[in-house]
Amino acid sequence: MPGADIKIVIAGHVDHGKSTLVGRLLSDTGQIPEDRKSKVEKICRAAGKRFEFAFLLDAFEEEQAQGVTIDYTEIRWRFGGRRFLLIDTPGHKEFSKNMVTGASRADAAVILLDAAEGIREQFRRHSHILAMLGLDRVVVAVNKMDLVAYDERRFAEIDSEVRSFLGKIGLPPAAVVPLCSIRGENLLEPASSMPWYKGLPLSGELLRLKPAKKAGQNPLRFSVQDVYKFDEKRIFAGRVESGVVKKGQKILFLPSGKETRVKTIENWPGPGAAAAVRGVCAGLTLEDPLFIERGEIGVDGPAGGKDRTAPFVSDIVPANIFWMGERPLAPGITYKFRLATQETGCRLVSVENVVDAATFEKLDQAEDSIARNNMGDVTLKLDKPLVFDEFSRIDVMGRFVLADDGRVCGGGIILKDARERLRYKGIKKRALFTEKSGVTREAREKRNGHPGFTVWFTGLSGSGKSTLARELEKELFGRGAQVYVLDGDNVRQGINKDLGFSSADRVENIRRLGEIAKLFSDAGLAVITAFISPFESDREAARRVVGAKRFVEVFLDCPLRVCERRDPKGLYKKARLGKIMNFTGVHSPYEPPSRPDITLRTDKLGVGAAVEKITGYLKKRGMLP
Repeated sequence: MPGADIKIVIAGHVDHGKSTLVGRLLSDTGQIPEDRKSKVEKICRAAGKRFEFAFLLDAFEEEQAQGVTIDYTEIRWRFGGRRFLLIDTPGHKEFSKNMVTGASRADAAVILLDAAEGIREQFRRHSHILAMLGLDRVVVAVNKMDLVAYDERRFAEIDSEVRSFLGKIGLPPAAVVPLCSIRGENLLEPASSMPWYKGLPLSGELLRLKPAKKAGQNPLRFSVQDVYKFDEKRIFAGRVESGVVKKGQKILFLPSGKETRVKTIENWPGPGAAAAVRGVCAGLTLEDPLFIERGEIGVDGPAGGKDRTAPFVSDIVPANIFWMGERPLAPGITYKFRLATQETGCRLVSVENVVDAATFEKLDQAEDSIARNNMGDVTLKLDKPLVFDEFSRIDVMGRFVLADDGRVCGGGIILKDARERLRYKGIKKRALFTEKSGVTREAREKRNGHPGFTVWFTGLSGSGKSTLARELEKELFGRGAQVYVLDGDNVRQGINKDLGFSSADRVENIRRLGEIAKLFSDAGLAVITAFISPFESDREAARRVVGAKRFVEVFLDCPLRVCERRDPKGLYKKARLGKIMNFTGVHSPYEPPSRPDITLRTDKLGVGAAVEKITGYLKKRGMLP
């Protein structure tokens, strides 16, 4: 609802009266068209039912036939001089993804429960989802008080249970209100049937909920949806997700890093405006003729250095996930990651913990996966860097969905400690200059007697990378080559000693390794690397940095059971005991190369034969004389 003071999601267990509550609020305030009322009356008479206020909202015929809400419904409602957007969501577990979608748009929530039934599974699950989404303004409506004869003691019992449960998950309610929505009792006016209740009716509590932050209180996030060209004018259409964009201001587009100023703001319909605020769709024209694509995010420019208002630009996403897919969220599967107008493929790197969304109890992790209707803290690896924020700072830029084979299967938020987990260092535009050496690569290679190149070993821990690397180094050195091995011992104890073993740090470790290999190669040296390097995208990035003609990827194809049996450093044993986390092959996936230059079955091939195969390949490629 454009201009709505506050968006409120209506959640709770199936059949506890969510749609009836909303329908009654609309009806009793005269905001239901007479023709719709007449239509519902005819439907109810034909079915032999009393008037169903829920039918005023349910959009699908199958919902009316089955008496359930499948999709979420948005309803404009005005009351007490305030404007609300009420988001009625489904209570059935099968439609949890629709509930998450609806709740993700809200500023606050009303959670219903049946006075006779009390707290049920979906009440717990929906409460956890709301807590995960960061909605801290919650009113609990204890509905159907007529079924317990408006008993004060029953309400007091539920009130105590609700406050205890919600308090434990960090979601203390602003109020707990007894009511009977089918009769309209305690919705707009205090109910004579419950004289013992001294609080405000539900409508009064809704009026007490505070609106969301004002538009300009957060930094700018402008998501580009499309680009239109009219004659010589290029209009970048999009939505102001956060903050304010103004005519003449500097704007930086991420992840491309292109910077310019806003020339004009185009609105439809009508003339241009001086500014556009959060929630407004607008078109920008820019002072410079930049090539900007859908999915770019405009931010206050320039952003950089220690500017903690700057977003993240990363291909590693630490998040909390609510999973709704038919098959578990698991490594080895490519999902579609969508945030604002950004979209790319992603894979699961690791699962830090798994929680039952109904009980919020931590589950034992037999596997690195999350089953349907459970939650967990995870690390995702994106196919390309995207722009995002911590959900606790800018909700719309910290909220995303995952799709599997075109169907939404999960929703999540960026964790509030993302900055620490990603070791964020900001974005700063500066000019880079390359000073050419007085000694050419060709001269170095002529003196060395061979071109510079990189042999990149990849494989599971225990597959033989270090052993083969050292043997190959000796063989090449014996042939007169200038050669050096890069492995965990000499890289992590020196240039990469500031990195740990988090998912982000491991990616950064391989990125730096690729850059070092490039420098060695440019110097005319033969460099051999011995790292697990589990992600194909990271290895391909290294190939691009070094240069495809100078890069040889050697896949040590050894079954996990063999590697684990060897376990030269005892790492698998520690990982199985939980002493090491995010260990490749146990907690974190390994992505075998799709097109390696050389594949060696090191469970069957001896060291000498493997070295001979590699040197034969290098000679064939012209890398050895």
